[in-house]
Amino acid sequence: MQCRLDRARRARSLVSLLSAFLASVSLAHGQGPLAQAGPPVLQTVTVTATRFPEDRLDAPVGMTVISAGDIAASTARTLPELLAQQAGVAIRDLTGSPDQQVDLRGFGITADQNTLLLLDGRRLDEIDLSNPTWSAIPLESIERIEIMRGSGAVLYGGGATGGTINIITRTPRRGTRSGSVAASVGRFDTFELRGASAIAGEQAGGTLALNHYESDNWRENNRVRLGNGEADLRWFGGNGQLGVKLGGDRQNLRLPGPRSEAQLTTDPWGTGTPDDWAARETARGLVTGEIALGGGQLAADLGYRESERRAFFGDYLFAGFFDQYVESRTGAWTFTPRLKLPYTAFGARHSLVVGYDYADWDFRRRQAQSQAMLGMPAVDLHADQRSEGVYAQHFTQLDTGTRITLGGRLQRVETKATDFANPLGPASASQKRSPRAYEIGVRQRVGEPVEVYGRYGQSFRVARVDEIYEQFGGVGFTSRVAPLEPQTSHDVELGVEYRAGSVRARAAAYQNRLNNEIYFFAPTFQNVNLPPTLRRGVELEGGWRPMPSLELFANLALRRAEFREGVIGGVDVAGNEVPLVPRVLGTLGANWNVTERTLVSAVARYVGSQRYDNDVANDFGRKMPSYTLVDLKLSHRIGDWKLSAALLNALDKFYYSYAVRSLALNTFNAYPSRPRTFVATVEYAFK
Repeated sequence: MQCRLDRARRARSLVSLLSAFLASVSLAHGQGPLAQAGPPVLQTVTVTATRFPEDRLDAPVGMTVISAGDIAASTARTLPELLAQQAGVAIRDLTGSPDQQVDLRGFGITADQNTLLLLDGRRLDEIDLSNPTWSAIPLESIERIEIMRGSGAVLYGGGATGGTINIITRTPRRGTRSGSVAASVGRFDTFELRGASAIAGEQAGGTLALNHYESDNWRENNRVRLGNGEADLRWFGGNGQLGVKLGGDRQNLRLPGPRSEAQLTTDPWGTGTPDDWAARETARGLVTGEIALGGGQLAADLGYRESERRAFFGDYLFAGFFDQYVESRTGAWTFTPRLKLPYTAFGARHSLVVGYDYADWDFRRRQAQSQAMLGMPAVDLHADQRSEGVYAQHFTQLDTGTRITLGGRLQRVETKATDFANPLGPASASQKRSPRAYEIGVRQRVGEPVEVYGRYGQSFRVARVDEIYEQFGGVGFTSRVAPLEPQTSHDVELGVEYRAGSVRARAAAYQNRLNNEIYFFAPTFQNVNLPPTLRRGVELEGGWRPMPSLELFANLALRRAEFREGVIGGVDVAGNEVPLVPRVLGTLGANWNVTERTLVSAVARYVGSQRYDNDVANDFGRKMPSYTLVDLKLSHRIGDWKLSAALLNALDKFYYSYAVRSLALNTFNAYPSRPRTFVATVEYAFK
């Protein structure tokens, strides 16, 4: 109890520090004008593919970098929508929240657990199955986004089989002073207010980004209201720097629930759950430092993150007898020191990165019929997880244009979970496992504009608390804790990149062979280790600037996810498709500077048909329909002002990105997605 009280005091201290900083920084020093989309050819861009800054062209694997200018020019309104315009990325909307599910390389409903989200190189995943909080990050705070498809397990640990998305926030730079404020209004009583600032001298500086968003959304009982903030204080020295990052967010969301197949025709925007809601509050703090040591570099981060989530799910069949009120709290300490040692040997340049990752999680969930009954909960789940990992990655750069990457990680994870509402033995269990990851990569320059690369490795994922806890899985429908084996995947990728003048292009083929994939099997209401599965696909993407004022870009992904062999629930699933994995994804877009001050952006995104969730047997006889979305945006600058108007889903396409098969009837339930929406924005930038 004292430990939890201490954690609560630390969280309140973080919030107090953030509030004090927000109050002390004036938006009069806000951020400068947002840039228009840059040319498609990336020249010298700093990335952190090795957990240290380096030149983009020296990155060990194929990578996509989305700049702040790209974000400003994009038609997307949320981070997931922005990512969905990239090759091989699918998103799903299950709630109407900006926190849509992001799926790299076809993992379906488990995408959140196989796509690793990082904020400045620090993991943002939770110990339970909570969705990543994309909306906790103000867009104005983002400097760039780095997407490493199918990579990241060696440097960052579990959950990166689909890939890693690293969101890099702005840091103050010596001698800068800039800022911006913006307001947006749109359909469904949508309103957003944003502000950002940066000010720095020669010895210290700070950045700040704030955001408030609210909307009734397009369905009944689906109002969302959220706010977030991100601050960075930085002290500069001759050989390094010290920083403090503070962030927090709050969200309140009404939950409309799914619509039946019949309701999609008669009343798609209604709700069958008029009293359901969810809320969350998070706070995080990070102390980060870097120092030069001879020819090397030492960096370390010490962070703490705490979140509180509450939700209510009403019983609308039996007069509230089965109402559920759920309350959970999570606290996590992380410590990540790392060292980079460059050296020259045998006529080649080398670099060795070694590091240690420590994470200590504390989790508690209580569940009862109402908040007033939490003193006698039906579920009182306590869980702790301690994770330690050591890793090393070596890079060799030859004069022949060859770059070789060798890396490995040893992880040790100990998880303990107990449901104190159930005195029986099966309601408590612990597990220790030591999964491993490794990667071998080669990149070769073939002439000046062409580079080919190949990568082979192993990644892993450890089960979350929600995946080992079953409320009704024990004797007499009592609760139990049933640990699962870690999921492993052997991953291979081959690719080619072309960059010359106004043209860039990338083509890649990949394959993931998974064992013990962790999955919820609906017919038995249990999480299980699946029989062996397979993901494979081809990704094509490119950009072309035929004239200085016009940029064209396109991408196409052809994917397949299937069971290699095995039986689930008495059904032979060998060769069956994994649900919720579209075979085809494609994007076509353009950014056109009609004049020096006027930009027109257009994006068309195609999502192919896919199996309904729960259709593991592939015997439903129907697939979710494919759909194409068109988004348009017009931006115009008048001095320091920027005016923009966006038309989202311009063709008013009726579609849904998530649907689940009914196991009892030959029908399905779906979550209808956003119809045509208009949003207008006014922004003022100053120095």
